[in-house]
Amino acid sequence: MNPSRVHYRSSCLLLGAAFLAGAAQAQDQPSPDHPFVFAREIWRVPVTAAALHDDSTFAKTPDRVEIVSRPVGADDAGDHFVQRIRGWIEAPRTGSYRFSITSDDDGLLFLSPSEAPNERALVAAVTGFTGAGEFNRQPKQTSRPLTLIKGQRYYLEARHRDQDGLDHLSIAWRGPGMPSGVSIPIGMSLVPEFTLETWENTARGDPSSLPVFETPPDRVQRLFSMGSNDVGVNVATRLRGQFLPPKDGEYRFLVTADDLAELRMLDATQPKGWTRLAGLTGWTSPNGWDERAEQISSPIRLKAGIPVLLEARHWQGTGPGHIGIGVIGPGGLDLRPIKSIPKYEETVESGTR
Repeated sequence: MNPSRVHYRSSCLLLGAAFLAGAAQAQDQPSPDHPFVFAREIWRVPVTAAALHDDSTFAKTPDRVEIVSRPVGADDAGDHFVQRIRGWIEAPRTGSYRFSITSDDDGLLFLSPSEAPNERALVAAVTGFTGAGEFNRQPKQTSRPLTLIKGQRYYLEARHRDQDGLDHLSIAWRGPGMPSGVSIPIGMSLVPEFTLETWENTARGDPSSLPVFETPPDRVQRLFSMGSNDVGVNVATRLRGQFLPPKDGEYRFLVTADDLAELRMLDATQPKGWTRLAGLTGWTSPNGWDERAEQISSPIRLKAGIPVLLEARHWQGTGPGHIGIGVIGPGGLDLRPIKSIPKYEETVESGTR
């Protein structure tokens, strides 16, 4: 028998007993066999920050229990309560991870180096409060680098107390395969993803007609931002991705590049195919979004929720080179460059008992 299974068995039985009276089915209960399913327990009692460290604070039967697919705190529990979220996660890749917690008020985050809950250790904490989604306000709210093994399951637990006013609790991670330095809430993913294709040793030419774009690229990179600041020397690149207009209205698209570039758009609702939006006949600085009149498009009316495909074709001579696509639009929208945003993955939540 796997020794770690013995360690967690009692915790699984306790969780299972708590949910027998609820709407959740057995296969939905948190366990190492069902990662990314969490128990959210709430006690409607005021506690001190120090009491979060004491296991006896959570020994009584909770006033409310839910099964959730994301480790996010309840937003309708009122004031003066304490909550605990616990379950198992699975490492998508082997490598170094950092975990972060946000909460209002105090919060603690524990992680076990295995499936066993009794091996958990405190890895991050919030003192006082942070803003929702504010994962870098306090030094201790982010863990040191922790090595996880692909496919292995790890026990995760967060504790949080609320006094009054606003309240929230969330957990994020960053690691291999994720954007550098970006904390992504667990249960969410960054969308959309963008691609940067590169062709080496390309002679200078008009990006709109370079023949290399009809051949397989030498490299393909997966990006979470429509911008790259070091594409190489004497290369052609093609940066491509989807933009989803958040509102109806007029949008302007921008391109920044060193040296030559063409920006175009494919609107699936229009039969005419690709439309040229803007271009560059000379270089701009990496963040030079308004250095040349030619690099910004005319206003384009788009419908909310109907995606368009953007593509920048680019040639780079000497220097490190860069390419980027931005957008400005209704409601003060200003994304330079356009970036992926966190979106919830498929959600399954139980009823409340």
